[in-house]
Amino acid sequence: MRSASLWRQGNIRSRCLRSNVNLLSERLKDALWPRTCAVRDCGRPSDRPGSYICSRCHETLPWYDEFAKSAFAYLEPVAPLINIFKFNGAEYLAEDFADALELAFRKKHDATAVDVVVPVPLHPRRLAKRGYNQSGLLAAAFAERIGRLCDETSLVRVRDTEHQSRSSGEERRKNLKGAFRVVDPSRVRGRIVVLIDDVMTTGATLEECAQALYAAGAHKVIPFVLAKALMDEDLGEDMI
Repeated sequence: MRSASLWRQGNIRSRCLRSNVNLLSERLKDALWPRTCAVRDCGRPSDRPGSYICSRCHETLPWYDEFAKSAFAYLEPVAPLINIFKFNGAEYLAEDFADALELAFRKKHDATAVDVVVPVPLHPRRLAKRGYNQSGLLAAAFAERIGRLCDETSLVRVRDTEHQSRSSGEERRKNLKGAFRVVDPSRVRGRIVVLIDDVMTTGATLEECAQALYAAGAHKVIPFVLAKALMDEDLGEDMI
């Protein structure tokens, strides 16, 4: 019994030590390589620990609350930030974006009721070309914040589709029909699923993904995105 107690105490001390080392490491990195705000035309040192968005820019972000489907409207300064996150390899922005997702999500939903977080997947060809799935990065960081599992493998894109920025909502829906499926239904069956994507316009991609999840037996699907385009012309939702 005494040895077990000593082992537990040692394990707790070890975890505390690792936590302190990690905190020190982050502070050391901030001291040696100060973070600057990633918002276009800003460039000020970030005064928010661990963040690439300074307090001043954070206050001006276009928070979006309609239907609780997104954290932001797809407007300045968020739109260019999403573009560099998505197309220019700025994977580090996933942490800031996940903070915003969590804040917006908790305003409208009970995070403790969520069973699993699932990102909108990329087709393997596009994933190989880009090197990462921006929605997967968002989903993983968001899931960590609400203390839930992120499942990046069960929902897959089985058919690659062309960029649809000039397509109408109906054309997008037709083009995306059957583009997604769940390869392991047991991981979503009977569960409440949060479906994460970066940008939504018509909702065609989210709708098709949700249908695939429901067909696999999901109890409820909650689509949630980083930003919502206010008009179809703002951005082709499926430019992924």
